[in-house]
Amino acid sequence: MCYDVAYLTKKIEYYEKRFNASYGDIPFAPMYHSNGFDHMDLPVVTNVNPDQIQMLTWGLIPEWVRDTEKAHKIQNNTLNARDDTLFEKPSFKKAAQDRRCLVLADGFYDHHWKDQQSYPFYIQRKDQESFAFGGIWETWRYQDIIRNTFAIITTDPNERMAWIHNRPRASESPRMPFILKPEEEGAWLDSRLSPEEVRDMIKPLPQEFLVDHTVNRLRGKSYSGNQPTIRSPHVYEELITEQGSLF
Repeated sequence: MCYDVAYLTKKIEYYEKRFNASYGDIPFAPMYHSNGFDHMDLPVVTNVNPDQIQMLTWGLIPEWVRDTEKAHKIQNNTLNARDDTLFEKPSFKKAAQDRRCLVLADGFYDHHWKDQQSYPFYIQRKDQESFAFGGIWETWRYQDIIRNTFAIITTDPNERMAWIHNRPRASESPRMPFILKPEEEGAWLDSRLSPEEVRDMIKPLPQEFLVDHTVNRLRGKSYSGNQPTIRSPHVYEELITEQGSLF
């Protein structure tokens, strides 16, 4: 799954050029580490406004939710949307057809488990360019509340991500976020695609496009917070014999 990401760590002009979209005058704050369960606002390009970078809240609230407490609760379960049930689950199926988006990121984090201990990894493109997760979005309206929210789609992992993400939930298999190649981003926003065409687009990004390294803890007392150093390499000796070399 995908619950920890880094975004807006470069100059805003970079993202405007990279995604051919305007950021406008939205307050800008670099996020070197964001946890999905905090339901932060992330930069998103939607199919309705492909020339704008907007800030949408992570955790999709379906339009049919009619209670603020239920809305908050469901967001903890809609940070990610599985590709194999995208057009089946009531929370996602309408957005999957009509409201797809690009979720802009610089990298993401995942955990590898060994001997009941987790080790965080930072994963980014090998060329260190920013990229887009394939996502779906929704506008939730209730009384005087209007909120735009999204979910990141997950898919089967490539070989390396399967090794890193080696402790999925009991009911699931290893996953990785769906990362689009730059040349696929425009097509993903095309609302004319059929469900079959959407499914055909969702594939794991080959490992040749990605690099990874272990970082310091993302939870607990040693967590340094939203600092550039959170992405710095950190060696865990107990993993070296398992991997051979981390870098």
